[in-house]
Amino acid sequence: NVYVTDQNTRVQKFDSSGNFVLQFGVNGDVPGGFVTPWKVTTDSAGNVYVTDFFTNRVSKFSSGGVFQSTFGGLGTGNGQFQSGTAGVAVDSTGHIYVADPGNHRVQKFTSAGVFVSALGAPPGGSGNGQFSGPVGLAVDSSDNLYVADTGNNRIQKFDSAGTYLTQWGSSGNSNGQFTGQQGVSVDSSGQVYVADSGNNRIQIFSSTGAFLEACGSAGSADGQFSFPSDVATNAAATSYYVVERDGERVQKFGTAASPVANAGADQSVECAGATTSVTLDGTASTAGTGTINSYSWSEGANSLGTGATLAVPLPSGSHTITLTVTDTGGGSDTDDVVINIVDTTAPVINVTGANPMTVECHTSFTDPGAMATDACAGSLTVNTSGTVDPNTPGTYTIHYTASDGFNSASATRTVNVVDTTPPSISCPADIVVTLPPNSTATSMVVSYPAVSATDSCSSSVTVASSPASGSVFPMGTTTVNATATDAAHLTSTCSFHVTVLYNFAGFFQPVANPPTFNVVQAGRAIPVKFSLSGNMGLGIFAPNSPASGPVACSSNDPASNLEDTVTAGNSSLSYDPGADQYIYVWKTDPAWAGTCRQLVVQLNDGSIHHANFRFR
Repeated sequence: NVYVTDQNTRVQKFDSSGNFVLQFGVNGDVPGGFVTPWKVTTDSAGNVYVTDFFTNRVSKFSSGGVFQSTFGGLGTGNGQFQSGTAGVAVDSTGHIYVADPGNHRVQKFTSAGVFVSALGAPPGGSGNGQFSGPVGLAVDSSDNLYVADTGNNRIQKFDSAGTYLTQWGSSGNSNGQFTGQQGVSVDSSGQVYVADSGNNRIQIFSSTGAFLEACGSAGSADGQFSFPSDVATNAAATSYYVVERDGERVQKFGTAASPVANAGADQSVECAGATTSVTLDGTASTAGTGTINSYSWSEGANSLGTGATLAVPLPSGSHTITLTVTDTGGGSDTDDVVINIVDTTAPVINVTGANPMTVECHTSFTDPGAMATDACAGSLTVNTSGTVDPNTPGTYTIHYTASDGFNSASATRTVNVVDTTPPSISCPADIVVTLPPNSTATSMVVSYPAVSATDSCSSSVTVASSPASGSVFPMGTTTVNATATDAAHLTSTCSFHVTVLYNFAGFFQPVANPPTFNVVQAGRAIPVKFSLSGNMGLGIFAPNSPASGPVACSSNDPASNLEDTVTAGNSSLSYDPGADQYIYVWKTDPAWAGTCRQLVVQLNDGSIHHANFRFR
């Protein structure tokens, strides 16, 4: 039902369709009477409360219009009013709030009309909780009180204990501004309706004062207003009613359902570079009375674009993005979605070059390094630790690390410093020694210079020679083999010869030594004498020795007549211990007359001795 105060000193009651039901009230400042009825409200029991501008009183009636009680009166004390009793509202506990515009306050009473408390005080003001000629009042389902602070062109909100909560509005005709607003109402969903009387419109707000929409303009046509002085909503919040002081009528409106914005679920998206493409999706938003005609996306003050879906590039970090939707019914709504661009993937380190890497000992080493990349941060700096000593064989490890600020990665390179080069070895020159004089020895101790060896990677190189220096060497030539071994067990070899010779001093007379040619009668036997400084036995000749062969005769070569010959017989060898001489009797051939020959005596020590002969 709809109750309307009428300057004809009555209250009229209509059904929700505007059909007259009844009226009550009489003319005059009497119980149940009115002089200038102003505001009206009902409580949960259906009782009706009417304020009177002239009498400064509040009268209570049953829903059928039967007078029950009255309270108030002119004055500034508690329970008294100046410039009329204005807006009236009843909370869920039955407490009655009455606007006292002349005293710039709102008074609270029990259901029996007993004063409880007051908000504000004369002479009024513009601070929080102060008023300037408050007129309209409304109480929501949580018993919060809304006051149309008319002189300050604002709405103030208080809790049931009278504690100031918030305010909104200022003087003007823009959305959220007022000019002498006279009425306020709250529906069951918490939306606040304000009769913006001087601007001839109704404005609708959220319970916190966020502007939602406005309707109406000056005029007498449907939906227009001529000083709308109050507004009321039905219990279902599906309709609201506006009374016009100067238009002498009540208009009924259906409440336009606002759209509901849905920006989608919060997202965590893996970073894909300096910016990451993210698709914003508002298709789950629902329309209100009309159809959605606008989707706009923003981050803070920055507009990102429009559309039910929108792909946007976002840098790393957390982003709170707001979707604002509007519909053709004039409603709008917002919703936030949090997009977290996260980096949970570690960088990738690529080791440049061979891994493991082999380095020859005692060469230079340069680390080829490594490269690090990250899907989010791009190329990264690689930190390197570890050293390699290219002069010392072994296994070394180089460590590489990189971080993208959130995750880190590591890699290693194995460097094997190896020794594949054998040591360098040097043998002494061949050695020739003679047996000691006046001795029958056929071997002797020989000491030779040390074999030297070096290695670029090893400080310890061992050398083994065989036979060793200081060994007993037999007569003749012996090969000494030397082996050098480094720490890597690499070897090098060399060899040299040690030759032990008889103590041969040349041929004795009658045979002259080269280059002299000994002139002798062919067919004669020639005693070839020599000494080995001791009796070495008769097996001193090498096999097939002595032997002779032709040589060219030269007139320039010196010659010596050899007279000491013997009668030709078989060649023979003997030793004369008294003279310490060997005597080899060489049988010559008469056919050699007129030729030159060379006698070659090879001893079993390997030495070769010559004597030249010219035969006549």
